[in-house]
Amino acid sequence: MSHLYAETLLAPGLGGSLQWRYQNNGLDLLAIIDPESPVYGALRRAIDRFEHTVFALSLNKPSLIEWANSQETLQDGADRRELRLGSAHVFQQSIELLQGMQMMTDRADDPSRLAAIHHNIGDVMGFIGQRSGSVHFLEQAALSYEQALEIRTEDTMPLAWAQSTCNLALVLQTLGQLEDDASLLKQALRSFQQAVVRLPRAEDSVSWAAAFANVGVVLYRLGTQRRGARTLEQSLVAFRNALSERAQPSQPLAWAITQNNIAATLQAMGEHEEDIGALEASIPLYDTVLKVLDRTELPLVWAMVAANRVSAMYSLAGESDYLDMAEASVAGFEEICDLFADTEYTDYQTKAAARAQQGRALVAALQV
Repeated sequence: MSHLYAETLLAPGLGGSLQWRYQNNGLDLLAIIDPESPVYGALRRAIDRFEHTVFALSLNKPSLIEWANSQETLQDGADRRELRLGSAHVFQQSIELLQGMQMMTDRADDPSRLAAIHHNIGDVMGFIGQRSGSVHFLEQAALSYEQALEIRTEDTMPLAWAQSTCNLALVLQTLGQLEDDASLLKQALRSFQQAVVRLPRAEDSVSWAAAFANVGVVLYRLGTQRRGARTLEQSLVAFRNALSERAQPSQPLAWAITQNNIAATLQAMGEHEEDIGALEASIPLYDTVLKVLDRTELPLVWAMVAANRVSAMYSLAGESDYLDMAEASVAGFEEICDLFADTEYTDYQTKAAARAQQGRALVAALQV
């Protein structure tokens, strides 16, 4: 599946979602650009630079450059400057290049190439839209994928059709999350479900697993919005399908994302259905993820998984009247609050402090 988009890390512990790149398949974007062009090298370096960037999805920053300017997750100031002044600008320039190629390509002469150009414009528009939270860029990405799908039909180009359909679904999913729109999420779900049937699991297990992981995220969103146990159960099935092709030794980050999301879904089922067993099952899964994640390499991701674990403990304490677990949840949220004390992520610090206060209230209630 050729796309530049990040995958979702569900983060019920502090609210919202985190996303990041790990797939390393953005280089497919270069396939239709002349390797001798100076743009080729600049875009390749820009794609490499955006690997492993972590971000919280939020609505309508004006541009990719503003998003890059806000990042504090990279190793040093030079990395941030390059991301801001160099790589982000290259992506925005690449839209003009691709649009010029589109104007020079005749559909009758080379329909496959024109469809690929439409698809790649959608990739870059969607990439900028996802990181900046720009509804405009996301809507333009959707339009570009729809133009690609006028040529890439399911009957004539089934694999290419599935790739563009998946990427259209990713854009609809992002719009649905940003605007809290269940109808967009349902459209995304239908598109993912249609496309995954055409993705060849044996030949491209990475794309197949990524599609199922996104099915799981959309079902989770719909299930938590509607408090639907059946929908959350379907989400769990989708995540477990994805996990079947994501081995921990060979794909540690993909494995960690999926394990976290399985745990988050079990946690949601436990909270919505007052199911102590589901809550109990979520905590050791979070533990396994925290053991694998490198806390120094991805500190924000580690903190979110840790917050998920503590929030599951808090919920389990409330359902089961475990005083010691309620006290442990307070200590856990206080530790997470301290982690954010000297960072730019003041919103997360505020949320962690509020959760710690909720935990104190639960402790007081259980002590009576």
